[in-house]
Amino acid sequence: MLDRPNGDASRKVGGLSLALRLALDAQAGGASCIVAAPDLAPLLVDARLRTPVVEAAPSGSHRVRVPASFVVHRQLFKLLAATLASDRDLAAEPFSIDVPFGFSPIDVVDAASARHAERSLFRALRKPQDGWTSRWLNRYVSLALSRFLVKTPLRPNQVSVGILAVGLVGAWLASRGDWASMALGAFLFQMQSILDGCDGEMSRITYRGSLTGEWLDTVGDDLTNYSFFGATGFGLYAATGQKLYLIAGLVTVTCGVITSGIEYRYLIAIGSGDLLKYPLSAPGSESKPGLFDAIQPLFKRDTFVFLTLVAALAGLLGPMLVLFALGGVGILLSVIGAEVRMARERRKARG
Repeated sequence: MLDRPNGDASRKVGGLSLALRLALDAQAGGASCIVAAPDLAPLLVDARLRTPVVEAAPSGSHRVRVPASFVVHRQLFKLLAATLASDRDLAAEPFSIDVPFGFSPIDVVDAASARHAERSLFRALRKPQDGWTSRWLNRYVSLALSRFLVKTPLRPNQVSVGILAVGLVGAWLASRGDWASMALGAFLFQMQSILDGCDGEMSRITYRGSLTGEWLDTVGDDLTNYSFFGATGFGLYAATGQKLYLIAGLVTVTCGVITSGIEYRYLIAIGSGDLLKYPLSAPGSESKPGLFDAIQPLFKRDTFVFLTLVAALAGLLGPMLVLFALGGVGILLSVIGAEVRMARERRKARG
């Protein structure tokens, strides 16, 4: 139930009015309906809100009353619904938001509290699985940009296309082979990696996520990777005449394309475009870490793109490309291993 606000429920925080954000949070948490007073109902007219907006809650249903000026963590209603379903005694064991980057509800009554709420919302977009570079560099920049972008008419999918264009320009520069062009190309590659967080952050903060958006993000990243490393191999070969660089670029691109093809087939089968849903390892597996596990963080996209920039500035892009070619082979073998494991699991399930 959206209760009477203490502040202005039409105030926008993170690109959405306070009332609409609460309603969309409740919808994501599994609410069967949104109870709102007639004067609040006009704020809830939006195609993203599919849950019925009513003036009275059905009898016998659980009701959660929240002032329409509150900003809450996007997982709050989902966690609360799970708690209510468990019949836990909330009086004896108070409810808390025990999630990474969680925050307590914030009553937005003035400009200062609005800024605090927006900072909390965007901080909550950080992911525990972020790699080293994302955690300490990329997210700081992308979150600041996303806070600006959600206030513009741009949609996440439009931003995804622009991000891909940045990466492709970087690849074209790398194909020229001279130090300055390759360094600038690597810088644009790094900028694409930073900007790559923006479309997802915009989608989550404004509830504009879609299957199309997932595929744009996934395919855009892969196209940028293949274009840059293929162009780098060609550029280094043209500049030095060393066939090793051409072969390394070809191996990197070939392994990447085959790997993506295998992963895409799985994602299409489950109706998703989110590469994080590909089960590279068995759920709950706790095998002893090997050499590849120890160096795996280096092959997370945020980190290997940053290392590419460092190598380009140091004039070591050739040796780095060879290392990435070896890493591409290792990742392909890991994906093939995952496919073999899943095939065995399917055969076992069929008896």
